[in-house]
Amino acid sequence: MQRSLSSRLIISHVAVTVMVLAVALGISNITFRNYLVGSQVKNLAMQGQTLSRVMQGYFSGTLYRPDAVYLIHMVQGTLNDRVYVLDNTGEILMETGNSQLPPAPWSRSVLSRVLINGQEFQGVLQGGNQRPEATAGIPVIVNGQVAGGIFLEAPLSTSNKIATSLTGLLLVGELVAIVMAGFVAYGFSKRLISPLVALRQNVSRMGVDEQEQMHTDLEGPQEVRDLAQEFNRMSDRIHVQMMQLRKEAEVRDTLLAHVAHDLRTPLTSIRGFLEAIRDHMVEGPSLERAVDVAWEETLRLKRLVDRLLAATRIQSGIGSKNPVHVSTWIETTLERVAPLAEESHHALIWRQRDDAVILAVEDYLVEALINVIDNAAKWGSPGTPIIIDSVVSEDRRSISISVKDQGPGIPPNMLDHVFERFVTGDKARRGSSGLGLSIVYEVMEQNHGHVEARNDPQGGAVIIMTLPVLDSAA
Repeated sequence: MQRSLSSRLIISHVAVTVMVLAVALGISNITFRNYLVGSQVKNLAMQGQTLSRVMQGYFSGTLYRPDAVYLIHMVQGTLNDRVYVLDNTGEILMETGNSQLPPAPWSRSVLSRVLINGQEFQGVLQGGNQRPEATAGIPVIVNGQVAGGIFLEAPLSTSNKIATSLTGLLLVGELVAIVMAGFVAYGFSKRLISPLVALRQNVSRMGVDEQEQMHTDLEGPQEVRDLAQEFNRMSDRIHVQMMQLRKEAEVRDTLLAHVAHDLRTPLTSIRGFLEAIRDHMVEGPSLERAVDVAWEETLRLKRLVDRLLAATRIQSGIGSKNPVHVSTWIETTLERVAPLAEESHHALIWRQRDDAVILAVEDYLVEALINVIDNAAKWGSPGTPIIIDSVVSEDRRSISISVKDQGPGIPPNMLDHVFERFVTGDKARRGSSGLGLSIVYEVMEQNHGHVEARNDPQGGAVIIMTLPVLDSAA
């Protein structure tokens, strides 16, 4: 069974607390026991020093044995220990105290230290019952000589009981601390994961409402705030992409609607004339007229399909960029649009002829300039010239190619929309598909340039394409 992050945090906090407290309990138990045993041995040594001063009279002959035993009992009091009085040869002269405490087997080194070297001994020795006992040995000095020694023994049960009791109390306190640590860990974990819960809820709602932009609050530890910040950035990117996809879907639907309409109109016309010819309903001049109209509608269909293919190809970005001379670009375009200009009775005048090298796909540039000149031919008054200028900027970082017609100009409310798809001035009269200038805009964007539309104060519209020259772009 998988545990939640909150339960894992609680368990980890409690586990760490238990381990730390267990180590602390063990160390405390050892510390208490060593301290109590050490205190017990020191007390025996202090008691032995008092008895040593008392027994100096016994070894010097000024204190009789009954009096010495009495004094030993007085000093010993109610202590649960055993007192031995030895002479300097190690023979036990007196023995008092706890009769149930077996005598400790003092080693030769301990006896030599006290009875020969005259040094005190304090420590823990194994008693006759094979249990550790607190032991102290104090020499009795008479006239500068070791006359004997006082040896005291006491069981460690009292110290052990006290140490066990203190350890038990400490254990109870640690159990309470563990419970409190669990509550603290629970509160901490809830506070820690609350931003993650909010983040999960936002993620679950993402995509349900495309218009709603999901953001989560930047709170919690630094790592959680960083995660929330990255989520907000991702949400922003997804929202932008969703809006872009929505816009592209709308454009696609609009494109299909316009294409269906633009295809249906000429197809209906062609079908009607062909049915009339098939049924022999038209003859003579009318027949020739019907064939001409059908031919014109076929050319219109071809232009529409060509525009759609060009728009799709340019938008896909297929093609490699190469250095292109602006003069070559304009010359190639003028050669291709010469029949169109002649048919529409427009003279093409390339007035200012600055040249520069740009980095672009030449076919796309030609397609863009053809669309601009075609737009000028449609809207320019018959018999008026179309003026083309190529002008390098003063800092020689860019070059502008402008195309000016002699038509009525662009309505002010249309200036900001002429480069959008399917935007036309008078589609019924001019037969425009509304794709030409949108292709120009796409080409300029792909080549890090821009295009703008203006109305000339002297009349007519001006389309200006500006591109960076190759030296400045590099």
